[in-house]
Amino acid sequence: MPNEYKRNEKQLSESEEKYKLILENVNDLITIINENLEHEYINEKAYFDLLGYSKEDIIGKTPLTPLHPDDVKKALKTLREGFKFGEGRNEMRVRHKDGHYLWLENKGKTFIDIDGKKKAILISRDITERKTAEQKLKESETKYRLISENANDLILILKQNLDIEYVNERPLLKLTGYSIEEVIGKRALNFIHLDDANEALNKFYKAFDKEGHGTIEVRIKHKNGNFVYVEINGSLFHNEKGEPRVLLITRDITERKKAENVKIEEYKKLEELSQIKSESIMKASHELKTPLSSVYFASQLLLKNFKEQLGEEVLSFIEIIYRGSQKLRHLIENMLDASRLESDELKLNLRDENLVEILNGCISDLKHWADKRKVNIKADLLTPFILEVDRIRIEQLIINILSNAIKFTPPNGNIIIELNDSEKYVEISIRDTGIGLTKKEKGKLFQKFGKIERVGKQLDIETEGTGLGLYISKEIVELHKGKILVKSQGRNKGSTFLIRLPK
Repeated sequence: MPNEYKRNEKQLSESEEKYKLILENVNDLITIINENLEHEYINEKAYFDLLGYSKEDIIGKTPLTPLHPDDVKKALKTLREGFKFGEGRNEMRVRHKDGHYLWLENKGKTFIDIDGKKKAILISRDITERKTAEQKLKESETKYRLISENANDLILILKQNLDIEYVNERPLLKLTGYSIEEVIGKRALNFIHLDDANEALNKFYKAFDKEGHGTIEVRIKHKNGNFVYVEINGSLFHNEKGEPRVLLITRDITERKKAENVKIEEYKKLEELSQIKSESIMKASHELKTPLSSVYFASQLLLKNFKEQLGEEVLSFIEIIYRGSQKLRHLIENMLDASRLESDELKLNLRDENLVEILNGCISDLKHWADKRKVNIKADLLTPFILEVDRIRIEQLIINILSNAIKFTPPNGNIIIELNDSEKYVEISIRDTGIGLTKKEKGKLFQKFGKIERVGKQLDIETEGTGLGLYISKEIVELHKGKILVKSQGRNKGSTFLIRLPK
C-alpha cells in the first residue's frame, strides 16, 4: 500500500509538472481568479511577453485594474455572470505596462478547487490585429457609405443572378421614384426598357464572365411609367466572402439625349435644305446656261467675223457683252460643279493622258491674259508624262490655280510651273511671286465660297471671283485620290500650290 501511494504521488507530481510546463509555454494568457475577483495564478511568461507585467504586478489584484475605462463596467458584469452561470466570454481592451492598449478575447469557466471554493479559469488571446482590421473596415464602410448616400449618381450592386443587393436611396428616389424596399432583391432587368434589356443583359454577363467592366446607355423605368435615359458604368469586384459582384454607377443623361436628338433633327433639316438649295442652283443654272450661251456665242461670232464692219463704239459694247457672258458662263459652270460635288454626281472619266500636253495647253489658253497683266509664265515642260486622269477636270484644276496666280501676281511678276516625278506620286508645282497668303487666309482658302477679300488693300491685282474655284480644285484632286497643298511665307512673299496625283 505504501508503494502504491508513493507511485500515485509520483504520477501526480509528474502530471503537475507536465501541465505546469504547458501552461508556462503557451502564448495565451491563463489566469485563475477567486470570487473576490482577485488573481491567484497567471502564466507569467505569456503575461510578460504580451503585456509586460510580472507575477508581482498581478497576483492579488483585480483583473479590472488594467482595463480600458470604457470596458470596466461590461467586464464586471461578465465576471459576475460567469461566476453565477459557470461560464462567460467577452472582448476587452487591456493596458500594456508601457501604457498602450491591446484587445483581448477572454473565455472563462468556473470550477471548485480542492478546498471546495469556487474559482474561475480565464483564457485570454490577443486579437488586436483582428480588431484593428475590423475597425479599419468599419471606417472604410462608413466612409464609402457616406460617399454613396451623398452622391448624385445612382449606385447599385448586383449579385451574379442580377438581383439588386444594394442601392443608394436618395438618387434612387430622385431618378426613379422608387424606394429601397421596392428594388432590393428585385432583378435589375425589371427596371430597364424592354428594347434595351437584351443589350443590358449581355453587358452585365460580360462584366461577370469576361471583361470585368463596361459602359452602356439604356432607358430605366420611373415609377410614374416614364423612362429615363441613363449611362451605366459597371465594374466587377468580389465581396468579403469572395463572391462576384458588379458595381454600377448610373448617371442621368436625359438632357444630353434630348440635345442629341435635337441636333439630329436639325441636321436632317439642314440636309433637306441643302438638297433643296443644290437642286434650285442646278435648275437655275441650267435655265440660265442656254440663253447665256446664245449671247456668248453670238458676241463671239460678231467679234470674229464682223469686226471690220462694226463701228468702234458698237464693237466696244460687244466686247463688254462677250467678256461679261464669258465670266457668267464660268460662274455657272462652277456653281453646277459645286452642286454636283455636294450630291456626289461629279464622276471622273479616267484615261491615260499626257500631263505635259495638258499643262502646256492651259498655259497657252491663259497666255494672252498673262501678257496683258505683264506676268511672265516660265515652264520648261518637254518630256511627255502619261498618267491616268480625267483630262477635262485636270484642265479645269490647272486653269483655276493658274488663273489665281495671274490674278494675284502684280505686273512684272513671275509664275514658275514644274512637273516632278517621285516614287508614289506626280507633283505639279505652280509657284508665283504674288501677294502671298497670311496664316488666316490659308485656313479658309479651299472652303466653299471661301473668297479672300483684298479690295482696298492698295494691291495691283484683280479681285473678282466667287471663292468656288479653289474649292472645286481641291475636290477634283481628292476625286483623283490626290492631295493639294499651299505654301506661303506671308504677305508679298508669293505662294506655291502643290498638286500631288498618285501613280
